[in-house]
Amino acid sequence: MGSIMQFLGEYDVPLDEKGRIFVPAEFRKKLPAEAGDTFVIVRGYDRCLSAYPQHIWDGVAKKLMKLSQTERRHRVFLRAMLSQAAEVKMDRQGRAALPRKLLERAGIDGQIVVIGALDKLEFWEPKSWTAFLKEADQGMEEAAEHLQL
Repeated sequence: MGSIMQFLGEYDVPLDEKGRIFVPAEFRKKLPAEAGDTFVIVRGYDRCLSAYPQHIWDGVAKKLMKLSQTERRHRVFLRAMLSQAAEVKMDRQGRAALPRKLLERAGIDGQIVVIGALDKLEFWEPKSWTAFLKEADQGMEEAAEHLQL
């Protein structure tokens, strides 16, 4: 068994007129060969987009399938997350075309911040990312008190 895949870091990436980004090489290198070149892009939290490598998404999907379809909050969550989800394939140059609906939902237009979030990538509108970091700076130590790392 190899080491655990860990996406780390932050990169500013331009979004071209076709809605494509270059997935940073540092992130592409982290993908195991068996992972392929497909990501599942979904609405993330805090107005970002989350991009799961296909092999990671398969595990997430199994967890989502265990949610009770009779509970309204589960149905709302599933519909909100999955209704605009998309499978996105990187081309040979490492470009990926992001769906317009998802870009609009996250307020992304022209420039994008791509961050590593361990097992997934997150795509942020730059001003939203800056605002999130400012907020996170204030709560990080408080949150750490409750974590047992």
